[in-house]
Amino acid sequence: MLSGGQVNEIIVEVEHVPSGIQSHPSSSQIVPEKTPVNSNSILVSSISESDVTDSQIFSNRNDKKGKQLLQFATPLKESFALTLHNSENEGLDTPYTSHENIQGQELIESLIPMTSRDRIKAIRNQPRTMEEKRNLRKMVDKEKSKKSRRILELNCCAQCLNSISLAYRRFKNNLSELLNSISLWQKTLKVIGGKFGTSVLSYFNFLRWLLKFNIFSFIVTFSFIIIPQLTVMEKNHLQFTGLEFLTGAGYFTNTVMYYGFYTNSTIQHDNSGASYNMQLAYIFTIGGCLVVCFFSLLFSMARYFRNNFINPHIYSRGIAKLIFCWDFTVTHESAVKLKQKNLSTEIRENLSEILQENVKLTFNQQFIRFSAHVAAWVVSSGVAITCCAAVYYLAENNLQFLANHSNPGAVLLLPFVVSCINLVVPRFYSMFRLVERYEMPRHEVYTLLIRNIFLKISIIGILCYYWLNIVALDSEECWETLIGQEIYRLLLMDFVFSLADSLLGEFLRRIIGMRLITSLGLQEFDIARNVLELIYAQTLVWIGTFFCPLLPFIQMITLFLMFYVKNISLMMNFQPPSKAWRASQMMTFFIFLLFFPSFTGVLCTLAITIWRLKPSADCGPFRGLSFFIESIYRWIDTLNQTPSYLWVVWIYQNLIGSVHFFFILTLIVLIITYLYWQITEGRKIMIRLLHEQIINEGKDKMFLIDKLIKLQGMEKRANPTLFTLERRDLEQWGPQHVRQHDAPRDLRFRQSFQEDNPKA
Repeated sequence: MLSGGQVNEIIVEVEHVPSGIQSHPSSSQIVPEKTPVNSNSILVSSISESDVTDSQIFSNRNDKKGKQLLQFATPLKESFALTLHNSENEGLDTPYTSHENIQGQELIESLIPMTSRDRIKAIRNQPRTMEEKRNLRKMVDKEKSKKSRRILELNCCAQCLNSISLAYRRFKNNLSELLNSISLWQKTLKVIGGKFGTSVLSYFNFLRWLLKFNIFSFIVTFSFIIIPQLTVMEKNHLQFTGLEFLTGAGYFTNTVMYYGFYTNSTIQHDNSGASYNMQLAYIFTIGGCLVVCFFSLLFSMARYFRNNFINPHIYSRGIAKLIFCWDFTVTHESAVKLKQKNLSTEIRENLSEILQENVKLTFNQQFIRFSAHVAAWVVSSGVAITCCAAVYYLAENNLQFLANHSNPGAVLLLPFVVSCINLVVPRFYSMFRLVERYEMPRHEVYTLLIRNIFLKISIIGILCYYWLNIVALDSEECWETLIGQEIYRLLLMDFVFSLADSLLGEFLRRIIGMRLITSLGLQEFDIARNVLELIYAQTLVWIGTFFCPLLPFIQMITLFLMFYVKNISLMMNFQPPSKAWRASQMMTFFIFLLFFPSFTGVLCTLAITIWRLKPSADCGPFRGLSFFIESIYRWIDTLNQTPSYLWVVWIYQNLIGSVHFFFILTLIVLIITYLYWQITEGRKIMIRLLHEQIINEGKDKMFLIDKLIKLQGMEKRANPTLFTLERRDLEQWGPQHVRQHDAPRDLRFRQSFQEDNPKA
């Protein structure tokens, strides 16, 4: 009996009742007296029924049979009886009757899609008489037969679409598992990320991404250029001395390694067999690789940009991922420790980002920092201009120097000087951090990347000018092979200097910091310098693939070795970053630098070579032509005379050879980029507003909780005897009736609070 209530309920405790009956109390369990009912009494009844239902749902969740009972054990006994005898009640149209009929029809509709076995079990578990179950089964069969015709028409298409969708999902999952299983260095990358954080890990991810790039390029060039040439290759009569590994000349000149060795004739082994045009194969293979690289770079930039800039979870610091994402399938002890280390490192990075963003400097500190940045930029720009001038002077006199020196090792002078500049100057740039003192480590890395890319791309631009305007015009020999040898020596010398720096320089720095000058300690991994080494080498590979088709294979070997060398040096000679910071957006910036200015510069260089320069008259597949592109013009003229290939001519004239097409394509790319940028800014504002809303809602909840506590204390002081009786009843009933007893009491608190605060 509830004091102050207007409804009295008689609760009958029934033992060993099936769960289907308990989940929804019937009239035999709760018998209300016929008294006036107000809104509060209705709320009490609804709360009681919802509590019972929730308890039964929780108890039946792990029971297979309970699931069926839970789905169909609804209070439809009277409604089902009315549905069975619908013909007797056709003249009645009361709200109660229509409501019960609708519920009965819903029960029948829910039974129709089930299989026969599940339907029989569900009907058998219904708390009804045998006659009602029999009638229910007949009605379900009748309704199913009516719908079978319509279902049969759509069943074939639906099954086909479902099977295709299921097959696609299975193929996608299997392919993802296969790629993850064969992924290179997966465990090693996890160890690096757990110990050194995502900033250092981004370098190794970028190296692995470039390795995949070069594997693809090598497979394409080897399949369509090298293998056909090997079938008609003549014997090489030059003597191999071993010095060719450094100079790239000598024995390697008459091999498939360089452009000058390839034939300009059509390869055809049998008179009746198919012919293979080496000119078209050469230019289409190199062009196809560049096109695939172009779209791969665009797709990778878009994907990383979407994941790291547009998705809202990046602005939430990944807190949900850190708290709720533990993988319980990880059971091995070493794997668990590695997972814990990764999560702790990520938490440190998030906290460090939050602390660094809240740092505020005074005006004097800002002025000093700004002056230091300006001075550092002036000094770095002056050093870069000086180095570029030295390389230009050396390259301009390189041919004369080689003509006066017959020593084979003289050709290594230019690559040696360029490699020394690329090794020393970036280290000099790294010392500017002592003066600039960036609060955000990300800003420091971005600044070093911009300075280094300006230096390295300027040097490559000067070398391209030297190759295309001096070597290509003044040389009487096969100038394409000479350029290929120069690029090979630059790539090899850069790899040798990187190995020496990793195995000797970083090791000596460790000894000095740990034994001689202990105040220095272990050094931190220089991400900017190491990433720019990869971009510099990849730029040389893209330029040199036209002159040396085996360069992707050489770069593939060097990247594979460099990964292990850098990994060993990282574990032995470096310490984790002193300032932890998230580098999830670094891959986007790395690929952007690889695309612009690196890849765009390569396209400009090769475009000048193919459209403006005259091929060598005595070597290479394009000998005897005025320009390299003339082979395409002749092929198009041949296709123009064949009616079945006119569509190829139309594509070339209206798409590939049209300036308007590339203008429209560029405009579309710029529009998409602008839209992505606007989406990013909008989501940043949305996340900030949602954070503010969460804070305000938390304050409102704390205010309401304080108000409820005060009202509870006031009611206790007003009616102390009522709470004493309720506490005795709780002790007598036991814990199984606590929930049923607490619901009306909580309702009284809610009711009194709502009376005092109707707006709340």
